[in-house]
Amino acid sequence: MLPEYAIAVAVLADDSGGESKKAGPIALVVILLLAISCYFLFRSMTKHLRRVRDDFPTDRPAAAPPENDQPAAPTLHENGPSEPQPPPG
Repeated sequence: MLPEYAIAVAVLADDSGGESKKAGPIALVVILLLAISCYFLFRSMTKHLRRVRDDFPTDRPAAAPPENDQPAAPTLHENGPSEPQPPPG
């Protein structure tokens, strides 16, 4: 029985090349490329977030509510008045 185990261990321990020696360097290159691309992605995102913070300052006071309970006067938009018009006829 002992020689059978010795043969099995010898076969499993034999590392004559194959996939195990090729996959390591390729995987390392892929991981390094992913890490480098994440670095540049985070750097770009940080720049964009700084611009957004500059565009929207938070120190402005909130708009005051109207003093009376009457509805606001209709305003003109690009497409015309905001209240519906009666049909022609």
